[in-house]
Amino acid sequence: MIDINLRPEEVALKVLINTLRNSCKTYQLFPLIRLFLEKEDRFFIVLSGQQHSDFKGFYTVAKKIPFLSMEGALDYIIHQNWAQYFKEEYVVLEKPKGNFQSVNRCGITGALLGPPNYHLYADLLREHYEDNLKGRCAYESFLSQIKNEHTAEIVEAWLAGMTQGRRFRLLADPEVCFMSKEAAKKYLLENSDLNLIQKVSRVKLTVSDVGQIVDFDLKKMIERFLNDEKKLPVKTANFFRGRLHYAGFHIYKKGSNGISYVCAIKRKIRDTTTQFSESVSKLIGVIEKYKGTITIFELPKVLFNVADDAWEAVVDPLSAREFKSNLSWLIREGYVTEFEDNTLYISPVQNLTRNVEITNPVANEF
Repeated sequence: MIDINLRPEEVALKVLINTLRNSCKTYQLFPLIRLFLEKEDRFFIVLSGQQHSDFKGFYTVAKKIPFLSMEGALDYIIHQNWAQYFKEEYVVLEKPKGNFQSVNRCGITGALLGPPNYHLYADLLREHYEDNLKGRCAYESFLSQIKNEHTAEIVEAWLAGMTQGRRFRLLADPEVCFMSKEAAKKYLLENSDLNLIQKVSRVKLTVSDVGQIVDFDLKKMIERFLNDEKKLPVKTANFFRGRLHYAGFHIYKKGSNGISYVCAIKRKIRDTTTQFSESVSKLIGVIEKYKGTITIFELPKVLFNVADDAWEAVVDPLSAREFKSNLSWLIREGYVTEFEDNTLYISPVQNLTRNVEITNPVANEF
């Protein structure tokens, strides 16, 4: 019914794109997105109806707080502006009359709710939920946890508690008074012109806005989606793939169903006709030997057979400069992949002609 998406703030996305563009490294897409989602000011949430669904739109009130139903939005407005409509009076009442054999108790707060056969029982349920549990749990969850108690002491305790109550007097007409909050709300909904509600097909929210949502079902739906995407951002990754590809980046996969990677450099695959200089070929041979396990820091020590990390101090300066230049060229040209953990990888020689163009934006090249 509801489609939820995470979208990056444009400023934050431009920073990410510029950082990636200035780097020759290849990054895993999912960890990159999870890092992006760590800061709440880097993205926002978009709510809309799913395609071909019967969903008619959201009802929003002040601060663009969304609701799934008109009733929920109206209820919120009334709750926020209650003092403008009614004066609450605490009064002494007579004990309710009737044959009460049991009393229901709230399984969450422990409060006595009333006998199931009391004529205002439904109003008492709704009033208790609105005053004590709204936003903490769904109304159906509250109902499912109600307990029934049959002792005479419990019935008497409820009767004693009902000798003190509230009455709700309409400020616009003090002669109009209601015995329950639900009855007062019903009157207001039927007789007031509440034009503070807008119906929209799409809602844009920040993470902090989610905390203001009082529609329990909608709020839990968004929170669940946020948690799922922060763990495994499958849906958000689809959007990032498109934006990054549009910005000129290349998306690669390790195997047909493997990990997705992103890099500003387009991969080049060696074929049987590709030729390199002797020094470059030697460098490639070392990288090939380690099959993606050697790091950019370990490579010169292996190449020059030097154990010391300060390899430049014992290697001929001309050879050191040639090594750096060759490695930088191989990475910038796309023959060698430098991953974010500094490991280096080069694809095996393929039986391809030099004129073959890889046009698939999501290429399987690892």
